[in-house]
Amino acid sequence: MPRFVLDENQRRTVLEVDKDVIVVGRGAQCDVAVLDLRASRAHCRVERHGAQYVLHDLGSQNGTTLNGHLVDRSALKPGDEIGVGSARIFFEQAPPPAALSDSRDTMILDVEKEMSRAKDKEDRLLRLQRIAKALNSELHLDRLLAIIVDHVIELAGAERAFLVLGRAGEEPAVRVARNFEREEVAEPEEAFSRNIVEQVLRSGQPILAANAVEDPRFQEFLSINAIRARSVLAIPLIVRGTAIGAVYVDNRLQKGAFTAVELQTLSSLADFAGIAIENARLYEENERRARELEVLNGQLVHRVDLQAQELSDVRDRLRRAGEPAGSYPHIVGRAPAMRELLKLLDKVVSTEEPVLIEGESGTGKELIAKAVHSKGPRAKQPFLSENCAALTETLLESELFGHVRGAFTGADRDKKGLFELADRGTLFLDEVGDMSPEMQKKLLRVLQEGEIRPVGGKTVRKVDVRILSASNKDLKKLVDGGEFREDLYYRLKVLTVRTPPLRQRKEDIPLLVEHFLRVHTPAGRRPKTLGEGVLDRLVAHDWPGNVRELENEVKRMIALGDEVIGVETLSESVRRGAGPAVAGDDESVHNLVDLVERVERREIEKALHRAQGNKTRASDLLGISRFTLQRKLEKYGMEDRAAPDDE
Repeated sequence: MPRFVLDENQRRTVLEVDKDVIVVGRGAQCDVAVLDLRASRAHCRVERHGAQYVLHDLGSQNGTTLNGHLVDRSALKPGDEIGVGSARIFFEQAPPPAALSDSRDTMILDVEKEMSRAKDKEDRLLRLQRIAKALNSELHLDRLLAIIVDHVIELAGAERAFLVLGRAGEEPAVRVARNFEREEVAEPEEAFSRNIVEQVLRSGQPILAANAVEDPRFQEFLSINAIRARSVLAIPLIVRGTAIGAVYVDNRLQKGAFTAVELQTLSSLADFAGIAIENARLYEENERRARELEVLNGQLVHRVDLQAQELSDVRDRLRRAGEPAGSYPHIVGRAPAMRELLKLLDKVVSTEEPVLIEGESGTGKELIAKAVHSKGPRAKQPFLSENCAALTETLLESELFGHVRGAFTGADRDKKGLFELADRGTLFLDEVGDMSPEMQKKLLRVLQEGEIRPVGGKTVRKVDVRILSASNKDLKKLVDGGEFREDLYYRLKVLTVRTPPLRQRKEDIPLLVEHFLRVHTPAGRRPKTLGEGVLDRLVAHDWPGNVRELENEVKRMIALGDEVIGVETLSESVRRGAGPAVAGDDESVHNLVDLVERVERREIEKALHRAQGNKTRASDLLGISRFTLQRKLEKYGMEDRAAPDDE
C-alpha cells in the first residue's frame, strides 16, 4: 500500500491509500487534500501500474512539480517530493522534520533555501509563459477577461479578484468579479474599493496594502471602510502608455497576504494581459464592422436587383403593351395563344380554387401548375406533384394518402402522403384521367371532407391543400363514357386552363430553341448556333410531342452537332418537313408511298409519346395490332422510340 507524507502549514500528515488512482488537490473529494489556494481542485493524480507508480498533472493552473521541476507525467520512486502550491507531498518516505543544528547543516539549509527561491522564480516564469500562451489564443473578449481573472487569483493566492475596464476620468466598470472558487461575486460594483482603482488609473502605478483598513493612505476612502478590506493589490493594465483598466485582488481576512513577489508577478501578467485585451477588442470591432459591411452590401445588392427588376419590368411593359400583367419568367412564349393563356393566369393565380389544366402531352401543363402556385397566396408553402398514370392503384393510394407501419408487405414504418406533406400548400395531380374508379372515389372524399386516412390507418387527418390537376385526355368525354366520375370532374374543374399545342404557336419556336440552347449547354461553354435552314425546318415541323419533343430535339442537336449546327444533325422526321398536306390543300400531287410513310411516322410518334413508350397502349391508340406496330417500328428504324421492356 503506497504511503504519502503531506507537509503543509508546518504540519505533517501520513496517508496510506490503497487505490489504483489517487487524486491530489483542493477538492473535498480528493484522496490527498491540500489547503493552499494555488492548488487546483483536482490538481494531479498518482496511477498504479503493477509495481510502478506514475504522477500525472491534471492541467492545473500553477502546475505540478517533482523534486522542484514542473512535470506533466513522470514515474515516482521512494523519497520523491511532489509540489502542489506550497504543499509538499513525499512519496513512500520523507526526510526528518527536525531542523539541523550544526553549521554545516545550516549552510546546506541556506543553499537549499536559495535553490528553492530560484525554483519558485523559475516556476513563476514558466506559469507566466503558459498564461501568456493561453491569453494570446483567445480573441473573444468576455472569455479572455474570465481567463485573466482566474489566473490572477491562482498566482496571487487571493480570495477575490475584480477586472475593471475604463480610462482615467471615465466611470470604471467591473467586467469580471470572481472568488477563488470561481464563483461570481454578488453586487460587484459595491464589493471593491473604487477609490483605489481610480487612483491606479490616474497614476498608472500599482498599489499594495498589507492592511488597507489601517493604512493612512486610504483613511478618507469610504469604500475601504465599507468592505473592511485587509490585504489589497491593484495593478493597472497599460496599453501604449495609457491605463485602460485595472486588476484588483483582495483578502478580507488575512493581513499581508500579498508581497512584492505577488506585485511583481501580477505586474508581469498585466503587461501582456493589457495587450491581449486590446487585441480582442480590435478583433471584435473588426468582426462587428465586417458584419455591418456584409449587411450593407446585401442591402445594396438587393436594392440594385430591385432597381434592375423595376427597369426590366418597365421596359417589358413599354415593349409589350396589352400583354399579361403578371411576370412568368419560366414560361417562354409571345404568340397570341400564349398571351391569352397568361392573361387568364393573371386571374387564376389570385384565387385558391381548384384548377384543371387541359392540353396535349408535352405542352407544359406542370409548368403552368408551378406558375399558378408560385404567384398565388400559397407561394411560400410546399408545391408537390404526382403523375397518376405512372403508379399502380395501391402505390398511388400510398403515395397520396400515406400508410402506417404494417399496412402491406414492405411497409416497415409510417409514411406521410403527399396530401399531408402539402398541407397548406399545393398538390399537382398530372394525368388525373388515368385514375382507377376506386382512386377517383377516394380523391373525391378528400376534396369533399378535407381529410385523409392513411393506408392501413384507423384515424383521419385534416388537410388544407389546393388541388391543381391536368390531363391530356378529354375528361368530359371520359365522363360521358362512364370512365370518370362526374362529381369529381366538377370538383376539379372549378377553373379551367388549356395549354395550346406547339403547332398553334409556331412563332414561339425560335424563342424556345434559343432558350433550350442556352439552358442545356454545359456550364462554361458558349451556346452553339444554328446553320442555314435549320430554324426553317424546326418551324415547319408539326411537333406532335409539342414543347417536350422540341426540347429533346435541341438536346440532340447540342450533343451531335458542331459549333454551327447543320441540317444533317436534325432527326429524320424533322428533316423531311412539316408533314403531309391535308385534303383541300391547294398543292401539287404527292407520291403516295412517301405520303403514307410520313403520316405513319408522325402518328406512331404521337401514339408512343402519349403512351409513354408503351407499345401495347400505342397500338390500341393507332387501332392496329402490337405485332403490326412492331413491324412498322423496325421498317422505319424507330425502335428506340419505344420502351425497351414493354409489357
